[in-house]
Amino acid sequence: MRRVALRVGACALAVFLSCCTHTSTQISQTATISWTEPSKRVVLIEPDVKLGELEASGMIDWRSDWSQTAKGFIQADVRQSLLGHNVEVVESGSLSDPHAIQLVKLHTVVGNAITIHAIMGGAYKLPTKSDPLDFTLGPGTSVLRDKYNADYALFVTVRDSYSTSGRMLLMLGAAALGVGVSGGQQAGFASLVDLRTGNVVWFNRITSQSGDLRTQGPAHDVVANLITKLPL
Repeated sequence: MRRVALRVGACALAVFLSCCTHTSTQISQTATISWTEPSKRVVLIEPDVKLGELEASGMIDWRSDWSQTAKGFIQADVRQSLLGHNVEVVESGSLSDPHAIQLVKLHTVVGNAITIHAIMGGAYKLPTKSDPLDFTLGPGTSVLRDKYNADYALFVTVRDSYSTSGRMLLMLGAAALGVGVSGGQQAGFASLVDLRTGNVVWFNRITSQSGDLRTQGPAHDVVANLITKLPL
């Protein structure tokens, strides 16, 4: 009977992990997409991607090799998708400028704030914001505008983790006892930022419990879910 229970728990867990992908989109109610040049020129900032192993303890061991592989897949697919919007894409390449690196880190902080206050909402909603997407990276983004001669930049942040065998055993054992223990999870967000003001004019968040970003197909699916509603 114990073996049967474990098998049933494993099957239920597999079904659960294969069907949970969610996206949440926010677009500024006050800003409009406008261009200073006839061509729509967008800077694709090097994606901030980290993949790792979720250990039995709940700690994540980040893997640079997995992260680089996934980053390559994601960046190529984002570029191709932007070209499909008739956008002139300028890639930032590997960031070395300290100011640009700080902007990427700031985007991650701002993206987490948008997730909490604009997407989760409820008790976390900020009552002073009439526009839920009233968030900015600040005037420092003008440095990117001057450098790349573009009106907008697209920032992408992705985190993903994969359960180790120890974590999987813990999950199965807990399931047999009727206790839920989470496995690896995938989360990411993309922001379109007006480089003239630093304001975030569009934001989309994705969460999933399936899809291996170390392979090209699932990485393509993540990009499709992240930026198909991009208002360009």
